[in-house]
Amino acid sequence: MRHRTAAALLALVFGAAAARVPAASAQELRMPAVHLEFDEETDFTQLRTFAWKPNASAAPTAAGQTRIVWYVERELEKKGLRKAADGTAPDVLLRYYAKREESLKGTPSQTESRVPGGTGSLTTAVDFSKVTGATLLLEIQRASDAKPVWRAESEYKSVDTKRIDAETASAVRRLLAKYPPPPPAAPAPASPTP
Repeated sequence: MRHRTAAALLALVFGAAAARVPAASAQELRMPAVHLEFDEETDFTQLRTFAWKPNASAAPTAAGQTRIVWYVERELEKKGLRKAADGTAPDVLLRYYAKREESLKGTPSQTESRVPGGTGSLTTAVDFSKVTGATLLLEIQRASDAKPVWRAESEYKSVDTKRIDAETASAVRRLLAKYPPPPPAAPAPASPTP
């Protein structure tokens, strides 16, 4: 009986201790969100050619302009759209907006040192690194009336300036993964009335 009481007491103590320890949660990987708007009445299957809207887009740098245009054109070609030949009217016009900003990110750390038989000291340090953030918005307009029919926007950050090219490619892929938008859902058939 004494063993049962001790076992019950240990189970109670360890059970209470386990209840106070929060369960470890899995680390989450969050991709930047893509905000999407599109005209539900547009038949995107009829849009086959594109051209850039004249003087409508400018990146903060010439290299950024070239990078964005190149990646957008490659992704649209993968979707079956072709760049309109010079002198021919495209089905849609493209334009983008790009904004770049730089900020600092601080990462704190603490170290503790103890002297044997004496007191200790706690040192706090903050390591700063430059972070480049960007917002990219891509808009597709119907060429016949310049009405926007599809627009997607995303933000991304990069700590390493050497990764700007890869980050831009990734942002363009994320945006154009939403093109073409899903066709509107067909209305549910009316149920027969008895």
